[in-house]
Amino acid sequence: MATLTIQVKDIDTEFLLEVLKRINAKIIQTSKKQLLLDKIKQGIKEAKDIKAGKTAPLSLNDI
Repeated sequence: MATLTIQVKDIDTEFLLEVLKRINAKIIQTSKKQLLLDKIKQGIKEAKDIKAGKTAPLSLNDI
């Protein structure tokens, strides 16, 4: 048996869950703690990219 981790757009979530239920896949929900940690990691990566000049800094219009 294999375990897969995927990311889908919010609008596609219900469709994907329905497909997974039809093939009797086991659905494991991600904990809120893990989601928070993932967002923190993403924020740190974005800050490093801005500092390194790989990404343009955010403006007030972005916020």
